[in-house]
Amino acid sequence: MLRSPRAFASPLFLLLLLSVFGWAPLLDGGYFLQAHDAAHSLFWLVEFDRGIRDGFLWPRWAADHVLGYGYPLFTFYAPLAFYIAEAFHLLGAGIGTAVKLTWGLAFVLAGVTMYRFAARLWGQTAGLVAGLLYLYAPYHLVNLYVRAALAEFVAMALFPWVLHAFWDVLTLGGWRRAAWAGLSLGLTLLTHSVTLLVFPPFLVALVLYGLVTEGRGRARRAFAEVTVAGLLAGGLATIFLLPALAESGYIVQTQWLPETYRYERQFVYFFQLFDFTWGFGHALPGPDDGMSQQIGLWPFLLGLAALPLLCKRPLKHGRILVGFAVAALIAIAGTLAISQPVWAVLPPLALIQFPFRLLGMVNLFLALTAGGVVATLLETVPERRPILAVLSLALVLASYPYTRPQHTPLDERHQSPVAIIDFELAYPDMRGSTAFAAGPPATTPKLAAYLAGEPLPLAGIIAGEGEVESVRHGGGSARVRVRAFTPVTLQFYTYWYPGWRATVNGRPVPIRAEGPDALITLDLPAGEHEVSIRFANTPLRTAAGVVSLATLLIILFLLIRPINHEDTKKQRDANTVNNTKNNCFI
Repeated sequence: MLRSPRAFASPLFLLLLLSVFGWAPLLDGGYFLQAHDAAHSLFWLVEFDRGIRDGFLWPRWAADHVLGYGYPLFTFYAPLAFYIAEAFHLLGAGIGTAVKLTWGLAFVLAGVTMYRFAARLWGQTAGLVAGLLYLYAPYHLVNLYVRAALAEFVAMALFPWVLHAFWDVLTLGGWRRAAWAGLSLGLTLLTHSVTLLVFPPFLVALVLYGLVTEGRGRARRAFAEVTVAGLLAGGLATIFLLPALAESGYIVQTQWLPETYRYERQFVYFFQLFDFTWGFGHALPGPDDGMSQQIGLWPFLLGLAALPLLCKRPLKHGRILVGFAVAALIAIAGTLAISQPVWAVLPPLALIQFPFRLLGMVNLFLALTAGGVVATLLETVPERRPILAVLSLALVLASYPYTRPQHTPLDERHQSPVAIIDFELAYPDMRGSTAFAAGPPATTPKLAAYLAGEPLPLAGIIAGEGEVESVRHGGGSARVRVRAFTPVTLQFYTYWYPGWRATVNGRPVPIRAEGPDALITLDLPAGEHEVSIRFANTPLRTAAGVVSLATLLIILFLLIRPINHEDTKKQRDANTVNNTKNNCFI
């Protein structure tokens, strides 16, 4: 069926049209490899893809890290963004193209989710303004083209969906909506590890505030539903959260917090919040950062600065708008040194590393605040379309200079396992280490073969006499043939870590960690043997997976159960009001 011309004049269509200026640079044939984590976004997908192709539905091991010893990367790094990129890759896109498609999808999704939530509260005018402000917020573009923080960028696209879902639970209720809220939050927790420390505290505070201000008529039922939603989110994310917490002592965590990553050295200076200087460098101790840490002029002017104009105007959902404004102010304070006592009394916050990450929360709540403010101020204007069109263009043009990445050529080496080796040789402090090893290795038996593009030696004999032939190197497995002239001790050039299992000629055998690098070691009798190792689940990881699967089934059951027609009527009435209120185009 052909679309009505009015559909192409809708605020959502205009939002999608104006989003092009933000994601169009992704169409370039190269990549922005000079961006901070750009190389990671490529070679981590290489590792994730190797795990998937090795038969792991939930990959946890990155086989080529630590100069080939491997590392349990995806046990501690939330993987949802790489599942999205992997889907594009399995459909035929190359590694670089798959990652760029993920960037583009997340960019558009951020605008759509913000549009839908702001429109749900204050109408389509608010949705358009909030969506554009969120898309073109400087920190949103920093995460894309300066930091190349893929997982954090994808998580930002989900934040408005989570707020929208929990708002519907508070105001409309129903177990179906609780299931949507649990699903949205659970997926967010599976997207970015640091998000666990940044977003949920704000969400909990706003939900409690909403229970008091918006859900008083059904507070008890609403509290039960949001609690169930939270439990569903936690259950869905258990497959990642439980092993990450339980196994945190198995790795050297101090490697994640080098001196330059300590929050005490990374607080934002107040003037930087309004400094429009743009750069592609890093955040440094002191005021001379190489990257922008600004709020953005339009979010501030249309949000916090314009808020007093509403003092004498009636505003729908005015209390929650004030809540968003206060949340933005708290997030701003959290980026500044005045908040250091709070950081100091909450040690887990150190894992956030950079206080400027709270700018994501600032952008989120200022976009919502500004959407409500602008929609209310324009409500009494007879002809609003020209004003909104000019404003929309101004919002895009203000950030357009920030959408120019530093494009670089992209070759096959950047999209292969050797890219990890190149990175770790350039940045030796970034080599991981398990708690069982004496420290990160200076070299490994695999290094020369990686650099020469030759087949990797997977294992060697450290006691006795014999020969070893490499057969297969997978994303979480390895196989060799051994001709042992005498009883031998075989050592795989792979870190030992809980979960590794070995078989000799198809039969399980015990293994141990041995040597300063704590490598997988086992004993063999004389003779010919086929020896395999594979990274299997521990009982705890299996239990975590069962919990997440059971939770997903519960969510699906709640989503497909028969619809309560009264709930449907309430939702339809709410949508009708919000689709007509402040609609400047239809």
